[in-house]
Amino acid sequence: MNFTPHRTLGFALGFLWLSILVAGIALSIAQLGQGLISPISLVWLGLLLLALPLALLVLNRLYGLVTARYRVDRDGLYIRWGMSYEQIPLGMISEVGPPREKLHAGELSGSQELEPRRPGFGFWWPGCMVGRARTESGGAVDFFASSGQLFVIRTTTGRAVAISPPDADAFQGAVFSATRMGSLEAIPERSVRADFLVTRVWSDGLARGLILTGLLIPLLLLGALVIMAPTLPELIPFGFGPTGQPTPLAPPGRLLLLPMIAGLVWIADLILGAWFFGNEADRPVAYVLWIAAIAAGALLAGATWQLLSA
Repeated sequence: MNFTPHRTLGFALGFLWLSILVAGIALSIAQLGQGLISPISLVWLGLLLLALPLALLVLNRLYGLVTARYRVDRDGLYIRWGMSYEQIPLGMISEVGPPREKLHAGELSGSQELEPRRPGFGFWWPGCMVGRARTESGGAVDFFASSGQLFVIRTTTGRAVAISPPDADAFQGAVFSATRMGSLEAIPERSVRADFLVTRVWSDGLARGLILTGLLIPLLLLGALVIMAPTLPELIPFGFGPTGQPTPLAPPGRLLLLPMIAGLVWIADLILGAWFFGNEADRPVAYVLWIAAIAAGALLAGATWQLLSA
């Protein structure tokens, strides 16, 4: 039996955040395109480089809501949420119910403990509660929930997964009926996470160094342009003709396009590199992409210096 969680609130807030971020991106591009270089330019470019990855994160969460499903059969419970996947054999489920609460003032019932009702610090919002929270004893609860009544799936291995089926009674009935009928096939417990790439990439020293170097180049280039802004002429060459002569002349603010392009290349290579990094056989491709972002930034910095020296 399949269950689709309520998604209206999650979609509404997600599209609101996405609209704000897209408006910030458009405003940043419009301000940077005015042709003026000043310390405020650093703010606009920083806003652009911050809003772009955040917009991608919101799109990823919205994709998770679109694909969110819970399925129960005679063999197990299956949770699909975007690129994350949970497979729990029914025989390993020890308890299904709402989060545990303290029964009396500060007292717990036996070995039970207070369980969180929302993820901890992370990228989530009401209606799209995806993440992990810690219990009072340090245990973890993984959230794949939207809105409505929250259920916690507890396993014999000590794991806890929080979900939000749209019909609590029907969900509990489906789990009970499937358990009573017995399993047809033994399935393994599986847990696939989309966010594991962030930890794996950051824990790799070479990857971390390449990524930070690629980010540093456009930021240094932008900072240099802001510092040099008072000394720049009203018009500077922006390009070279067939004979190698600098042409045409443009406001110095046009140079802001170069660190902006370098930053966009860095973001694109960061995402593509992280994708390839997930497969160990393709890991060299990830390193090449991050090196390419460094090379692109260095070339654009060199082009900036050449234009200013012309």
